[in-house]
Amino acid sequence: MRGSVRIHSVLKIRMSIRIVTWAAVLLAVVCAPAYAAGNGPKVPSVPVAPVEQTAVPAAPATPIVVELFSSQACTFCPQADKLFGDLIKQPNVIGLACHVDYFDVHRGALSHPFCTERQTWYEEQLHLGPNYTPQLIMQGQIDAIGYKADVVDAAMKEAHETVIAPLKIESTQADAFTLTLPADWKVEQGTDTSLWLMLYDKPHEVKVAGGANRGQDVTYYNIVSAMKDAGTWPAGQPAMSVTPGLAAAHQGFVALLQNKTTGKILAAGKYETK
Repeated sequence: MRGSVRIHSVLKIRMSIRIVTWAAVLLAVVCAPAYAAGNGPKVPSVPVAPVEQTAVPAAPATPIVVELFSSQACTFCPQADKLFGDLIKQPNVIGLACHVDYFDVHRGALSHPFCTERQTWYEEQLHLGPNYTPQLIMQGQIDAIGYKADVVDAAMKEAHETVIAPLKIESTQADAFTLTLPADWKVEQGTDTSLWLMLYDKPHEVKVAGGANRGQDVTYYNIVSAMKDAGTWPAGQPAMSVTPGLAAAHQGFVALLQNKTTGKILAAGKYETK
């Protein structure tokens, strides 16, 4: 008899649970359309203040200055000249090709004594050893053999980590320009600097007249045909005026602010004619 009472109680409890469960499901089904239609209980909305977004101007990218010391008579130089032509197509790369006069062809030479002098100055400042061609100097600090693509790639990666200031160049009148440093950058007191103006030509398409490359057709880009020392940049001064001496044969000029003691390029900018 007691066992029957127990079974009856358990069954009664299970039936109650089922009734409650089905009641909850029915309530959900009935109330869902009301909530979907917006007829459910109203929840007070909390106003959300709009988030103000301030545009942050991007910092000017670091220029990468690539100087190629080359020669028409050099066996490996055509490879370097082609590689240099590819490099200067990259964003922010400022390229200057300076042909040395200690090793060159006799006819149609593109060389200048000041190119040899500049290369020799780098050798002395950077303690690199004897002059050679083709040589690349990047940011005034990094030496690379100019025709070896893997060596040049490694040097370019290092150059991207060597920050220099971008020089803004604005034309004010015929052959007169203003060079301006970034607002957050200045020449420190006591820094011995030189401001170089490097004028470079429009592309030269040349059939090499002599040497190991005789008869080869080579296109030479950004050949430096004139170089001018514009003096020292005064400490703390934000801008300077220059007259580079652009001529019809020139494609443009590059301004390099350089530390005389270390060779490091501190700031650089490029101006090209239209």
